[in-house]
Amino acid sequence: MTIIRANSSKAIPLVAGFNWAYDLTEVAANPIKAEGIGYVSHPYPMKREKPWEEKWTTDWGFVAEKYPVILTEIGFCGPDEKGAHVPVISDESYGEAITRYCEERGISYVVWVFDPQWSPMLFSDWNYTSTRQGKYFKKVLQQYTEKE
Repeated sequence: MTIIRANSSKAIPLVAGFNWAYDLTEVAANPIKAEGIGYVSHPYPMKREKPWEEKWTTDWGFVAEKYPVILTEIGFCGPDEKGAHVPVISDESYGEAITRYCEERGISYVVWVFDPQWSPMLFSDWNYTSTRQGKYFKKVLQQYTEKE
């Protein structure tokens, strides 16, 4: 943190956990001793089995009770969709669960990925044709504008 602060006092370092940025359990015993940081997780659907919510709380959600948390990658694709691979294979039930979980706990998230080649993709081509997950998250995110 010293190097980051020396070069940019306004930067907010984001600290990821183990298991490809999923697991933040270490934060319970050893939080980073610095001000102005946030924690991140990548809770893809196959990281844990359904029901997810209690496991998410144990693995990373508890951190949001004390520190800022942002999920810097969430998303899903069906098993027959382009780019389907472990750990992203799922359906809208994951989308519903993760967005509800975040809404209830004030956790921000970034849907992965805005590209037609990397998966789980939000659109299938450069005409921005929505994929299954793209349709789901577009609907969810548009609901925020209706609340204003």
